[in-house]
Amino acid sequence: MRARLSRILDGSDFPALSKQILDSISALDDDANSLQRLANVVLQEYSLTLSVVRTANSVHYRRSGRPIQSATHAMMMLGARTVRQLASSLLLFENYQKRSPALKELMLLSLLTANHARGVAQKLGMEEPEEAHLCGMFRNLGEVLVACHFPDDYTRIRTLMRDDDRSEAAALSTVLGFRYEDLGVEVSRHWGMPDSVVQGIRARATAAVSPLGSVIAFSHDLTVALYRGDADTGTRGAALEEVLERHAHKVRLTRDQIRDVVTDAITETKELFSSANIAPDRARMRKLSEAAHAALGVAQQATGEWEALTADDSVRAVTLRERLREELESKALAEGSDPTEVLLLALEGVLRGGPFDRVLACVLSADRTQLTARSGLGHHIDAVLPHFDFPMSVRGGPIVALLSQRQAVYLPAERSMNTNELRWAQSMGITQFGVFPIIVAGKIVGCLYADRAAGGVLPDRATVRYVKSLTDLVGTAIARRRRVQATG
Repeated sequence: MRARLSRILDGSDFPALSKQILDSISALDDDANSLQRLANVVLQEYSLTLSVVRTANSVHYRRSGRPIQSATHAMMMLGARTVRQLASSLLLFENYQKRSPALKELMLLSLLTANHARGVAQKLGMEEPEEAHLCGMFRNLGEVLVACHFPDDYTRIRTLMRDDDRSEAAALSTVLGFRYEDLGVEVSRHWGMPDSVVQGIRARATAAVSPLGSVIAFSHDLTVALYRGDADTGTRGAALEEVLERHAHKVRLTRDQIRDVVTDAITETKELFSSANIAPDRARMRKLSEAAHAALGVAQQATGEWEALTADDSVRAVTLRERLREELESKALAEGSDPTEVLLLALEGVLRGGPFDRVLACVLSADRTQLTARSGLGHHIDAVLPHFDFPMSVRGGPIVALLSQRQAVYLPAERSMNTNELRWAQSMGITQFGVFPIIVAGKIVGCLYADRAAGGVLPDRATVRYVKSLTDLVGTAIARRRRVQATG
């Protein structure tokens, strides 16, 4: 196994995946700086953004009757640890599902196991359902790695099981000389995954494991019983009964609760495929879904279970903007709202609501002599932030000059750039940018800034008005904060 492990770790794509996962689970506190750094990871992965929002809107986490649309707001509720767990799961999924039809299906099964695990953990009242999701996603890591890096060996293993009627353990012994779990454990340790993930990979119903391990073992076996193999064999019902009996003493759920878990897992998996623009084999996925429902004794919920969403992009964008603006407004008008959190919500609203690559919040110093970037979101934002430190004078360049006009402007949508603006934009590697002043009590206190790199479509007037409305809400929040401090 050592030779195969070395080949995987030395693979051209492995270091990038390893770095992504290690970065997303690195130690971060639940403070403003950590939230901003985490937001940059989340908002650059569309499916992860939607997963964070969906999780915050789940029954387990929601604390009010209003749905959440902002990923920043969702992260404030969930905390850094939960978001890191979601990020780790989805980075693994998105890396491997792109490789081949076989890997796409394996990642689908891993995702179903992860969703089963989260659902079971919630039904059992466990405190960390997203930890169960993370462990479920990595439960079958060893098989995924073999299928990806040693496809010929993987095909031979599956052939021995199908044509020679060998057990998985016997086929693995013949071809590899070790179990999938052995490889999965070694790689997860190399990635620095939590001990719970390592324990979850090896968890089995017959072994003495923690409550979390019991959930992972059950969820994996449930996925195998419902989805592995030919959907037309007619044996899924019997396999399911055997799984329920084997785990009954550790996972105490009613049959109705298990049906809910499976149905919710299918729905969540379908939503992720749609949000990530991934096209599964719909015919096969529909058959698997129907077979799973049949084994559970319930009717298929919808004939279009695995069809892609077809909503018009422009309609969806308008609806998203409305919801993001409403969420920012609610936060800005709330008593005791934190300006840092308001700024992050506004930055997300601009980034997701308009066609921008980067967005920054800049503030004036107390003596009003310097304009400095306070926070930002988008591509390579950490490299950009140090460049936004301008004197409030003629030496401040185009950003200060535009800010001093006290009007929102986006170039070259409203007019062509002048020589200084064009030279500055070229130095930043962009083709367009906008400045949106934040004004409180008649005085400029800062601005929001947005830009796009070469080739980007210019925002229309509605988009510019939308960004201006978010900027005005930031000004409102700052004004309210100052009034509270003055009367306090």
